[in-house]
Amino acid sequence: MKLFDMKAERASALMEAENLQAHVASVGHRDLTQGEQAKVEALHAKAAELAGAIAQSEGRNTLHGMIRNHGVGIFTPGGAPNPATVRSQPPMSAEYTGAFLAFLRSGGKQASSELSEGFDPLFGGYALPSLPGVSAALYEGSGGAGGYTATVPTDPNIIPLAVPDLGVRSLARAIPTANDIKLPSQTTFGTAGIKAESGASTNTFTESDPTLSQITLSAWMMGLTHTVSWELLQDVSLFQEFGVRDLLNAVAIAEDGYFVTGTGTAQPQGLIGNTGTGTAAPYLYESTGAYLLNATDDVLGTLKGSYFPNAAWLMSRATAVAIRKAQRQANLFAASWTREGGRDFLHGFPVSYSAAMPAIPTATSAGVVPILFGSFQDGYVIGDRGGAGTFVKILDQPLATAGQTILLGYKRVDGRVRRSEAIQAITISHS
Repeated sequence: MKLFDMKAERASALMEAENLQAHVASVGHRDLTQGEQAKVEALHAKAAELAGAIAQSEGRNTLHGMIRNHGVGIFTPGGAPNPATVRSQPPMSAEYTGAFLAFLRSGGKQASSELSEGFDPLFGGYALPSLPGVSAALYEGSGGAGGYTATVPTDPNIIPLAVPDLGVRSLARAIPTANDIKLPSQTTFGTAGIKAESGASTNTFTESDPTLSQITLSAWMMGLTHTVSWELLQDVSLFQEFGVRDLLNAVAIAEDGYFVTGTGTAQPQGLIGNTGTGTAAPYLYESTGAYLLNATDDVLGTLKGSYFPNAAWLMSRATAVAIRKAQRQANLFAASWTREGGRDFLHGFPVSYSAAMPAIPTATSAGVVPILFGSFQDGYVIGDRGGAGTFVKILDQPLATAGQTILLGYKRVDGRVRRSEAIQAITISHS
């Protein structure tokens, strides 16, 4: 196997292992299965084996060794390549420089005694003198003067963007669906009342029935395509893998955005505006940030006790930073914001992050809901049609005459607020 091919295969093995681990962590939200762990270990072992072969190949590469030793080969008639001027070599005399140039112009026929200053008695040949003020005829800085021959390799591994926080799916209840599902829920309780004892007259119990409602959990198609030339797919072995990974990330990002702010019409219903009112009247922005701490305390009193066992917070990381700053300014004896085992907690309840959650309002916005608190397991339901994962199709026929392949990523999903009282909102307005 060629050196270039070995390096590409090693990079591919490492990337495949990294992608498998990243996909399971960010999309599946679980640990690797035994089979997946074995696959990752096998890929790392393959990469290590190729690394050894690459090192051996580079050790046998004469040109690679010459570059590593900073040598410049001067070929003499009948002689071997001679490592010439090294970086620590002292400058040659003017007589040697003139004799050396005359030697080159005569094609090696004119050799004077001045050349003995730079003669290599071990390997033959003459040292290359430094020529102050004289420009080299061939150099990499100009394409036509030598730059066109210089190889500029490109690492086939494309550094991906970090996926933003996607917090809703990890908190909500997700169920598989094969068709639209009607989900009934209770809207009001029946009302009980006092009944007088029946004797000379008949006193009956009050008739009061609960009221019901229902929502429809459907499935909406979302996805995207990448159109890639056959030349790019053939020349860059890892580009297809990069394109597929981008499809998966793009669908996950779009999904989380709909779960937070979707209208519910021909798309998932978002949490914002469809949960309990929580703190109701907006808290006004204050420069000290005390409004945030007060709001997080007050919203605890708006959630019914039966929802507390599964309760959690949902916000953006920027909002979390503002809460931590407010805590430092308040200098609380008992910290409201803590961190345990790599997880953030607010008032003892875990905090999850979504980049789609609204930011704390500025002077031009009011009535913003940057924080949600409650049991998302009870309050929000996600319906996955055909599976929770994103489907990827490689279509090589539709654009075959153009020499292009279509990479398609899609999924069918819906999300609905099933019980609004299970999730309470904190509303903030700018003063």
